[in-house]
Amino acid sequence: MDDLAHALAREARRLNLTALDLDTADPDALHTLAHVVLTELAARGLVPGEEEVGCHAAPRSGAH
Repeated sequence: MDDLAHALAREARRLNLTALDLDTADPDALHTLAHVVLTELAARGLVPGEEEVGCHAAPRSGAH
């Protein structure tokens, strides 16, 4: 299993979500998981969205 699958499974567990209780799951938890999934897919260029999630990396100036 790849890193993305592990990360998504970890987030689902953190949110107390399983595939067995989708009909009764907390809507906010489902929204959060959907946000994580779509953000990660966009970061990989697989769906439209921000392609560099949380990446603020840039060369430091000499003043630092």
